[in-house]
Amino acid sequence: MDPVLTEANQRIQAALDHLKRELAAIRAGRANPSLIEEIPVNSYGSRMKLQEVGTISAPQPNLLTIQVWDVGVVQDVIKAIQEANLGLNPSSEGQIVRIPIPSLTAERREEFIKLAHQKMEQARIEIRQIRQDIREDWQKQQESGEFGEDEFRRREKILQDVVEKSIDQIEQMGKAKEEELSQV
Repeated sequence: MDPVLTEANQRIQAALDHLKRELAAIRAGRANPSLIEEIPVNSYGSRMKLQEVGTISAPQPNLLTIQVWDVGVVQDVIKAIQEANLGLNPSSEGQIVRIPIPSLTAERREEFIKLAHQKMEQARIEIRQIRQDIREDWQKQQESGEFGEDEFRRREKILQDVVEKSIDQIEQMGKAKEEELSQV
């Protein structure tokens, strides 16, 4: 990879990774730990992610369990899950919090597909903004005489190829999530 694209590649990859996490958090009717692991929990006077207070697992396709490490935090975990407004109803047995995952209705599936499309569009916008920022930096460098117009055009073409590949990746991730959400 061209060294002039190092910053652009890092920023674009960060945007793609963020989209992956966002899409994983959209519930598809079966248990997936990524659905809840980022939920903030108020415990010990600070905010922590759910994955930082216990072990999350999916022992069955329609059940998530959280083995909370400290029994004093169990009620905080239940409250955080309920406040996350994911339509989940947790219950506890000692240090284990059980979260049954209800099947999705057709309307809810459509809502989640629309949400996935919104997240994809946000990622596309972010990548186009990264392209614009990098291009402006190069424009300033060219104007200050660090390199010529031919080099600027070469960099611009390479950057556009990277952006197009990234947009294709976004589309593939979106199609996969849409298929996952469409399955009954």
